[in-house]
Amino acid sequence: MDSGLFAAVNAALRSEMRLELLANNLANASTTGFKESEITFDSYMTKPGPEQFPLPGSSFMGLHGPNYIPYPFSSPATNAYSVTYPRADGTHTNTSQGAVNKTGNPLDVALDGEGYFVLNTPNGRRYTRDGSFAVNAIGELVSKEGFQVMSASGAPLTVGDTRVEISSDGTVANATSVVGRLMRVNLPAASLERAGGNLYQAPAGQEANMDTARGGFLQGFLEQSNVNVVRGMAQMIEVNRGFEAYMQMIKALDGLDGQAVQIGRLS
Repeated sequence: MDSGLFAAVNAALRSEMRLELLANNLANASTTGFKESEITFDSYMTKPGPEQFPLPGSSFMGLHGPNYIPYPFSSPATNAYSVTYPRADGTHTNTSQGAVNKTGNPLDVALDGEGYFVLNTPNGRRYTRDGSFAVNAIGELVSKEGFQVMSASGAPLTVGDTRVEISSDGTVANATSVVGRLMRVNLPAASLERAGGNLYQAPAGQEANMDTARGGFLQGFLEQSNVNVVRGMAQMIEVNRGFEAYMQMIKALDGLDGQAVQIGRLS
């Protein structure tokens, strides 16, 4: 494939990936505790061999002296132009805290600072910043999906059917006694794996090494998503325009290749 065409196709694919990610971020702008995703870009350099790009002769840009090789052919290891292309190594999660809004609901809890709530799901432990909890039919504190909210002791929190009080250190009490303390763990951004439904999971083998997170608990509050809608819309417009430009470039380069083939047939 022609290097120019390859570069245009590569850029169009990267733009398409970023458009999908931005669309998902904007779709979850009103999701409690949602953390936006970002693409991690890197670059790689091609190193074509000397059989494709031999060292320039005396007619190339003019030699200034015996054995002089102009830049960028000065490296005998490459003997050619090295072409750099972008690549998307993957996505990462922006873990910055979203705005905290007061709801007045005693079962709503926001995390002030780092960390995640721990939920017991049929697929194992999952982690979330969404603290919109409820009480199930047997008096357990659960997420809105019905998953048990775990205590610092590793057991589900049973609060009964009375009013719940949650202190700033996560201690949970009902009308009669203290029932436990909310578990809160720290997941490094590099270790976050999305598990669907605004939940995260830890990579295999890392759960036992998670530290207790620092920060407070705010009863009657919920953390909003950290998606900046205005910035996200501006980025979508920018990326969409770039994608259209790359597609026009692909069409133009394809047309040039077609003309070259036609000229070759006529000659």
